[in-house]
Amino acid sequence: YFLWCVAILVKGDTVQSVDRALAILGIVSQHNQIGITDICKALDLNKTTVYRLLSTLMNNGYIEQVKGSNKYRCTFKLFEMGNKRIQDLDLLEEAKPALEKLADLTKETVHLVVEEGTEIVYIHKVESTNTIRMHTWVGKKNPMYRTAVGKAILAFSDKEKAIDIWNKSEIVQNTPYTITNINDFLEQLVLVRKNGYAIDNEETEIGIRCVAAPILDFSKNVIGALSISIPTIRFPENEIEIYGNHVKKCSEVISKKLGYIY
Repeated sequence: YFLWCVAILVKGDTVQSVDRALAILGIVSQHNQIGITDICKALDLNKTTVYRLLSTLMNNGYIEQVKGSNKYRCTFKLFEMGNKRIQDLDLLEEAKPALEKLADLTKETVHLVVEEGTEIVYIHKVESTNTIRMHTWVGKKNPMYRTAVGKAILAFSDKEKAIDIWNKSEIVQNTPYTITNINDFLEQLVLVRKNGYAIDNEETEIGIRCVAAPILDFSKNVIGALSISIPTIRFPENEIEIYGNHVKKCSEVISKKLGYIY
């Protein structure tokens, strides 16, 4: 919840207590429940400071103490705040019916994302009915450069933007298939624009292929992307074009609802 929901701007120098409180939120959000000692170790803070900040966060409803223990966990307050932002997006409401139809057609996991900095954020997910699925959730982020949805967005944006995103990203060989050369990356974006869909061929997660298409609005700007994520055991490479056409048709339906004229 923390990474999706909280953004604080402070003029001048950062406020130390705010920094520490946000750091505590970040640590607690990564665990089902966690004790003060572990928080202190993770942040190299003393117990008095951590307890004081925890008390403040609890008083404001962001963290709660697990009943009958000395452990702490996040409440749903941050999720509710982020979810309100998501609900305010016309994109989500307009996209839901088409995404449901796509998931029903393919029986696979369907995602809707928007960009945030150098990353994409999942704002909606329709889960696959199959037992083997991609481990994602609403609010999760991934780098744009190695995701199908990120490449779909960048391929239909300015080339300068794609280069800027690449330069600002931490390029990591996440899997043996991750593209780590900018020229190879830009060549792939040209192919994405030509085909109308992008591919993540096990670049983010071994055993998972994703196919994505961009979503455009009335001003012809890319405002998001959608994807199908499928385990490779159910998705041979010779079927990529089939799924590519599925995501393209779905993106066209959503884009038209948002005023884009083909």
